[in-house]
Amino acid sequence: MGLFDYPPVELSVFEYAEADDGYGGKIPSIGKEHKIRAFVQAIDADDNSSQGWTEPARYKVIARVFPARRWALVRLDGQDFTCSEIPRVHRGSKRTEFVSAVIERRG
Repeated sequence: MGLFDYPPVELSVFEYAEADDGYGGKIPSIGKEHKIRAFVQAIDADDNSSQGWTEPARYKVIARVFPARRWALVRLDGQDFTCSEIPRVHRGSKRTEFVSAVIERRG
């Protein structure tokens, strides 16, 4: 049994895709959806700490494997997030290798 074999959080990851812009060029758009299970850690809070409460705005997503190199959108608990740090592979032993990425709340 590996360290990252039973992640508790399910999230949706959408790949980057290119769409026609109507003028013969390409624009970035949202592509195929992948459902993954991962560990999600809060990194920091937003600017509401002066009001006496905080809500995490950035999270680190840690999983055994990720589906795509670049993410257009991440959906976690009904909220949309942007991937602010491209997924990185952390190699080690077979039991401890994992992939991590940083996501940031939109809006």
